[in-house]
Amino acid sequence: MTINQSTAGSDAPRGTNASHLSSRDLGALLDGLPLNKRHWTVFIVCAIAFMFDSLDFQVLALIAPSLAKEWGLKPQVLGYLFSATAFGMLLGTYTFGILSDRFGRRPAFQITIAIFALSSGACAFAQDPTQLAILRFLTGIGIGGFIPVDTAVMSEYMPTKKRGRMIGLMAIFFPVGGLAAAWLASLIIPTWGWRALFLVGVIPAIMILVVRYAIPETPRFLISRGKLDQARKSIGWIAMGSLQQQLSGTIIASLEKPSAHFSVLELFRAPYLQRTILTWAIWFFWSFSYFGIILWMPTLLVQFKGVSPVQVFGFIAGFMISGIAGRIVVAMVVDQIGRKPILIGCGFFAAIFMLMFGQQTTFTGLLIFGYLTAFFHDGGFGAIAPYTPELYPTRARATGVGWANGAGRIASILSPIAVGYLVSGGLQMVFLSFAASYALCAVVMLLIGVETKGLGLEEAALE
Repeated sequence: MTINQSTAGSDAPRGTNASHLSSRDLGALLDGLPLNKRHWTVFIVCAIAFMFDSLDFQVLALIAPSLAKEWGLKPQVLGYLFSATAFGMLLGTYTFGILSDRFGRRPAFQITIAIFALSSGACAFAQDPTQLAILRFLTGIGIGGFIPVDTAVMSEYMPTKKRGRMIGLMAIFFPVGGLAAAWLASLIIPTWGWRALFLVGVIPAIMILVVRYAIPETPRFLISRGKLDQARKSIGWIAMGSLQQQLSGTIIASLEKPSAHFSVLELFRAPYLQRTILTWAIWFFWSFSYFGIILWMPTLLVQFKGVSPVQVFGFIAGFMISGIAGRIVVAMVVDQIGRKPILIGCGFFAAIFMLMFGQQTTFTGLLIFGYLTAFFHDGGFGAIAPYTPELYPTRARATGVGWANGAGRIASILSPIAVGYLVSGGLQMVFLSFAASYALCAVVMLLIGVETKGLGLEEAALE
């Protein structure tokens, strides 16, 4: 069976034949494919790996109360331990974004998973804060490096009409990973101690074998590097053979040579300078609040709000479930409503509820306003995830995502350290800084944000 104009979707090119397909024509063919089981294979592999990525990241926050008690750590020391992971993530996201655009999504995917899986397992054997900080730094390299690669793979495989929804659904697995971490912590720490929880991070190593044999390199990356024969096979795989007629001749007449490697400096030149400012601001402001509250919440609740350690695990689980709900809602509507209005709305509502969350003195109040905050701060990430890769071309997609994510990593480094000092002046300053950060993100999006709803990947990226 072959795809004709009616079955390829409204984005399929008109009047093209096998010997005259341009890169945009090819993108239109891929974007017009109906969602099939191969798309879901890509989704499942990326989403599960993303879940373990999140689980491993949030493990330290959950063992922090036990760690502080056993090693007698002050809040400032905990802040630096949290930031060790973030420093590693910063290096990983910058490095592997560039490497992925240079050498491919597939090898970068495998290497980053191996790094964070093995380093996480090694954390179980740390004997002091210094050793743990070093191992968490290495773990962070794998976690941070994986994110731009995973996002690029998803955006380059998914069809236009489902791209926002599928990447938004993948983003749900970040709070799912946090929920799994909270559940595992409640089971493992009381019985086997905090060290055993780190060993769970080794499980993602299995994903290396899965991706090695199940998923080929993305067609768009192979085309950008001039590897047309491999691109044919990759397209045939994702299309399940339905594009054989269109691909029976030359795939792309206009790309006989590989495209030039993308220079990071191009992020700061037209036409991508405004987009770079936009994405860096979104990732920085959102991450400052998001990771600050995620990493510090167990400690803040126990030490400053009088919540018992047993109650904290249940509270965190509900917090993650509310965040998952927010991401699900956004994933369902992001392709209809658009990225820009969702990010503006989520930013302002997250700011309002964060302020109210910080003012609560009862456990019931903490539940209500904490969960409302989680709904919108996670919901916003459900739109950021598909939005960022849409703003950059194939040859720079992982770099653009990685360096925008790097701005978020800088925020996630500064935020835990800042809270460690701000908390000495009372919790109101902590929650006020988080609320202001969400509000600033919404303002930036309102002023310079561009809408990519319904656009093909090449068109959205000005490619």
